[in-house]
Amino acid sequence: MKRSLVLLSLVVAALACGEPESQRAVPATDERAPADAGPAGDERAPAISAPVTPEFRLRLEPSRHAIDGSIELDVTRPQTIHLLFRANWDGYPGLEARLGRLEARGAGGSLNVAMNAGEYGAGHHLVEAVRPERVTIRFAMTLAPAHDSQLYHRASQLDAGGGHIIGGDLLPRVWLGSPRGGKVTARIWFTGMPSSWRVATLEGRTGTGYEIEDIIQSVFVVGPLRTKRFTIGPRSLTTAIHGRWPVSDDRVFDAVNRIAGNLHRIAGDGWGAGDHLLGAGRVPASVPGLSTGGQVIGRSGIVYVGGTGPAEIEFRHWMYTTAHELMHWYIPIGFSFRQEPPRWFSEGFTDYMTLKSLLVGELITPQDFLDEIAERIARYRESPLYGTRSIVDAERDFWQAGVYRYIYDGGAAAAFLLDLGFQDRGRSLERALTAIRRGGPVTEDVLIRELGAIRENEWIDDWLAGAANPDWDGRLQDFKLGWRNGTLVSLDGWVPNTLSSIRP
Repeated sequence: MKRSLVLLSLVVAALACGEPESQRAVPATDERAPADAGPAGDERAPAISAPVTPEFRLRLEPSRHAIDGSIELDVTRPQTIHLLFRANWDGYPGLEARLGRLEARGAGGSLNVAMNAGEYGAGHHLVEAVRPERVTIRFAMTLAPAHDSQLYHRASQLDAGGGHIIGGDLLPRVWLGSPRGGKVTARIWFTGMPSSWRVATLEGRTGTGYEIEDIIQSVFVVGPLRTKRFTIGPRSLTTAIHGRWPVSDDRVFDAVNRIAGNLHRIAGDGWGAGDHLLGAGRVPASVPGLSTGGQVIGRSGIVYVGGTGPAEIEFRHWMYTTAHELMHWYIPIGFSFRQEPPRWFSEGFTDYMTLKSLLVGELITPQDFLDEIAERIARYRESPLYGTRSIVDAERDFWQAGVYRYIYDGGAAAAFLLDLGFQDRGRSLERALTAIRRGGPVTEDVLIRELGAIRENEWIDDWLAGAANPDWDGRLQDFKLGWRNGTLVSLDGWVPNTLSSIRP
């Protein structure tokens, strides 16, 4: 059977959040604090008497993939200035190597700079201010792909076609005295951009610059942007396209509008009100093969695609990844978890709901939908972990090759089976999730209890507690679905429609 969504069977099948498995180190979206976050949330770090709001001035040089930056701040007494650049982001290690130089001056001349000398290791630099004065710290950073990395989207990047700037890896958190937890505010100005370039961000405008509420959550999309703003219920979504695309901008905007509209239908008030931003860029030609990737940082999303394949393959590849990333504004962000949400839910259910979003927007056909579900079930059952290790236990080794794929596929397959069970009772998975989300703080136990509350779905408890898998083929046959030529088909001519509860 020829699938209209060919790319998902060829490439995205090996993805978690947009990277080919052969190149991919970790999933692209990770809402946790980075491993080198240092004082953020560290209750042992002593507090300081007053916060500081550094002023950043960034000169962009796209042709050199470079940024020359300066940081200005007022020091009221002799003390140490702490700068914490992110040195490692899951899936993109070695960020500290991007920093080319770091120097500081005060009114009296150069100040002593000690690089990588702070208690948080690589990326934690110290500047000694010897008197009350205004201090200027200058640094240079190269924003080019690391060794043809297909994790291009994971860190700030800049080239002649545009780029994205993530405050969490480009801008250091700055403290006077000992570092502390909590947000670090800042002000930022951009200079040196070509006259045709613009900036898209959710940060507030102040004069010719911007007020950053929290460096870690700040995102800026820069370049010769083509933008369009959509209003979706109580929220807006601005899409900023840069780079040369294989399809027209109108098709990109239309796909985003449909995907966002379907997310609104599925998530309802689970997708937070307010402004959101999506940056859509092109992976540079130096990165080999067909690749895509995305991540969500706060209310900003970044999705890239690139390669040498047919235009339609690239576009559909990007479309799936975009739907996946936008769905993260609902799962797991829309749920108030008491602890880190389990990956089988935060990524596996996201993967399933992504396919539902594409189906309800008629961006894929019902059979495409079943084809993709079939691939996930088959891949999950072919894993060497299948039947020997539970999804919950495997999560301890999530970053190992093959384990994250097992968890993603298992979570998506389980979501499909649970959805069929709920629909057999005249409900749907999204209605069940809405009830869970509105019921108060969510834990993994709450999820399991509520998802298995009906007889058809009681299998989830044993499945998560151990390696006891349900009778997948038997359960599918109960819902008039069976295997044929390696995919799922209707056994009674029924046109598959798992979205009956949310179709207009």
